[in-house]
Amino acid sequence: MLALSFETDTAGAILKLDHIAFAAQSLEQAQAYALQRFGVSLPAGGKHPLMGTHNLVTRIAPGVFLEFIAIDPDAATPNRTRWFALDRLMREGTLEEAPRLFGWVASVPDLARNASELPQHELLEVTRGDLRWHFFHRRDGEAELDGCWPALIDWAGGQSPAGRMQDVGLRLIQFQLAHPEMPALREKLQRLGWEAVAAENRSVELADAARPGLTLVLDTPNGRVQIEGGGL
Repeated sequence: MLALSFETDTAGAILKLDHIAFAAQSLEQAQAYALQRFGVSLPAGGKHPLMGTHNLVTRIAPGVFLEFIAIDPDAATPNRTRWFALDRLMREGTLEEAPRLFGWVASVPDLARNASELPQHELLEVTRGDLRWHFFHRRDGEAELDGCWPALIDWAGGQSPAGRMQDVGLRLIQFQLAHPEMPALREKLQRLGWEAVAAENRSVELADAARPGLTLVLDTPNGRVQIEGGGL
């Protein structure tokens, strides 16, 4: 189901890859994982009071960052389900062994004006330190289409914070979205300007597959690392 409608006549070039997200049991676990898999320590991001979460972030391509997000043990319990399915994943023990590649977030302009909320979705106003943004996702925090469909974000001022994030030497080589219903998914993404994503980030690919999933390939100080995920 297409989770967003646009009431403007803006055509194409409106969707951008913003960041790729991992769900983690804790930021300590995420740091240990990054050091072991990538050979780097990840910079601290900040806290999200609305969701009771915090994160680690680093730039991996122009305008694109990698995020590890976890429940903040020092934060008050939010009066809503946390994003990135963290409540369920923690409850089920899915994150006990290692962080998991969860999904991706795409930026779109004028999200507050153009988003059509469906009963199962919500548009949030979120803060982290001096950052402000709108975020459109499922109310239950779950990923759309096994992580192949993005959550949507619109940064205040239209400028992603990726450019001011610390670069620790990770480079995006490939991010592949695979799904058995790829023709329908491709059509929906194209309505939001998928061709702009493909042109700006040639490492991002769509693929037909018997099972849904995500593949992330990074160039790291430890060499090239491939991570499978999605379907959570």
